[in-house]
Amino acid sequence: MIRSIPRLSAVAVVLATSIGAPACGKSEPAGPTGPDVTAAAATVSGVVTVATGSVVAGASVRIGSVAATTGADGRYELPNVPIGAATITTTAPRFDQRVENVTLQPGGNAHDVALDPQTLFTYQNLVAYLPTASAEYKAAIVFLPGLRDPATGNDLDSRALVRGTMESGCSIWCLPGERAEVRRRALQLAGGDVALIGTTTLVDNPASYATLLQALTEFAAQGRHPELAGIPIFFVGHSMGGCTAYGFTRAHGARVAGFLTMKGACHDLGPASEAAGVPGYFLIGGQDAPYRMENITAVFDAGRAAGSPWAVSIDAFGHNPIADFDLMFGWMEAVLAARLPAVAGAPLRAVTESSGWLGDRSTGAIAPYGCYGSDRSTASWLPGQTPALAWQRMAGGTVVVGVC
Repeated sequence: MIRSIPRLSAVAVVLATSIGAPACGKSEPAGPTGPDVTAAAATVSGVVTVATGSVVAGASVRIGSVAATTGADGRYELPNVPIGAATITTTAPRFDQRVENVTLQPGGNAHDVALDPQTLFTYQNLVAYLPTASAEYKAAIVFLPGLRDPATGNDLDSRALVRGTMESGCSIWCLPGERAEVRRRALQLAGGDVALIGTTTLVDNPASYATLLQALTEFAAQGRHPELAGIPIFFVGHSMGGCTAYGFTRAHGARVAGFLTMKGACHDLGPASEAAGVPGYFLIGGQDAPYRMENITAVFDAGRAAGSPWAVSIDAFGHNPIADFDLMFGWMEAVLAARLPAVAGAPLRAVTESSGWLGDRSTGAIAPYGCYGSDRSTASWLPGQTPALAWQRMAGGTVVVGVC
């Protein structure tokens, strides 16, 4: 027996029609289709390794507020991360932090991370860059900035130079290209076995000296390089930083292989003390304030009269740091070669006046110590013929007495 299907009432038909049809002829926005809305989030997973391919357990991987820690297999997973542009930050003990920008798609996203062994270490306002290729460091190159950026008035900071990052503003050199060149060439000194140290301004006083010495001890422990605690120091200082380099050397000259002080006006006018036997280079700005020239000249003249192995140059600029990098690094390399001991931890080797070349500050003529015919006590002392020729280039001379 076929049963009849009941007919809908007119009211029901109208009601059903009004529910299903758009009002006033306008189309309604489409509702979600496919999976649930939460599926629009991303999941990021992968493995954290080092360059050798071994996995890193205990690494922290983070995107925003979502974080995970890698297991023994180096794997991590970050669920429910917003899609689109994201920054993945990975950290692990004894490895450099890695920050990467990625674009995430809905669903699963594979992203492996390769970490580099830690090269950057911090203590208070100081940072050390310790190249991993060095089994044992021979010297620490310490960059000491002046007080303030002349353009902005902000404190100067040489840490970006040491890190190799390109933050704006001055460190000692203001242009990123200059900082990159200084860093590259500094890392080639002493056969590449050098640590680089950067800092905010260290004012010339005993507290700053103690901070630097303690920082080297801390970096020795952090980097597992005990030689850093007693490592020879080579200072590159500008303005106040140059005065601090000289002041530290007066107090702790046995630790200092050499110092370059550029255009300060605050060098202590008292006896050179322990700095008297340390090779030093003083730079004066030809267009700088006269009081700076007076301060530097007074210190230099007194030291040279006592036989200190020091040089002085006058460039054509104002209060800028040295621009002649061939002169700077040639002199530094020669001093390090003369001063660094053959065995780590041994005392620095002494230099004598008679072992170097001399430059006449009036004429620019240069000669080995034994061939120099003018007043030796007023001449610039250079640690060899090559740095003497570079000094002569800035001095404007042409006469070279090679033999006598």
